[in-house]
Amino acid sequence: MMNPLKVIGCIVLSTFFLFGEDETKTTKVACVGDSITFGARLEQRDLHSYPAQLQTLLGAGYEVENFGISSCTLLRKGRPTVWNQLSKIEASNPDVIVISLGTNDTCGMGTCGDRKCWEYQDEFADDYRDLIDRLELLPSKPEIIICAPTPMVLETPGLSDTRKNGLIIRKPRLQTLIKIIKGVAKEKDVVFMDLNTPLQHRPELFTEKDGVHPNKAGYLEIAQLIYEKIKSIGD
Repeated sequence: MMNPLKVIGCIVLSTFFLFGEDETKTTKVACVGDSITFGARLEQRDLHSYPAQLQTLLGAGYEVENFGISSCTLLRKGRPTVWNQLSKIEASNPDVIVISLGTNDTCGMGTCGDRKCWEYQDEFADDYRDLIDRLELLPSKPEIIICAPTPMVLETPGLSDTRKNGLIIRKPRLQTLIKIIKGVAKEKDVVFMDLNTPLQHRPELFTEKDGVHPNKAGYLEIAQLIYEKIKSIGD
């Protein structure tokens, strides 16, 4: 007859191996993007960037990492480009990847100084497909969320004529890219998320004299939207 203590021990060990790992597993979230992901224009971006505020909203059980790079593009030919960040993103092996890129890809052809991105707009869709293909190879088999970038808000107080005229040119370009992003999401069967429409015509959420980068309240709005999307996927 087997010792009762051994039987209990086997049950405990079996339960641990079946359930213990899942219960203690931390869900890693990689936030990939440009200066809006980085947290530009904030005095304390480590506290108030959208990834930092997303971490607070998600709480224990989640680890949010900020891979935002100022001026970053989705296009391979952009400088800097997300493609130079891939090794770091892959090394983190995240469970969820949130990508918000496209704002800087509207630069070029007379805007943003000598930057050239819009000249290569025809390569945007293929580069996005390739990026998704690359990330889907990760061992973690991540849930990928690709976002329509936040808007350019022309009603923002204090915009100089030069700034406003540049945004007037770039704003419709961004809408063109959003249609492409939505199409790529459907084609690649990844999650599409709209960060553009909810923040349209809301200058109170954007940095004065800027019109592109959110303020602290704007970054919180982004964090809340992404939080709701992640939780809805998890449920």
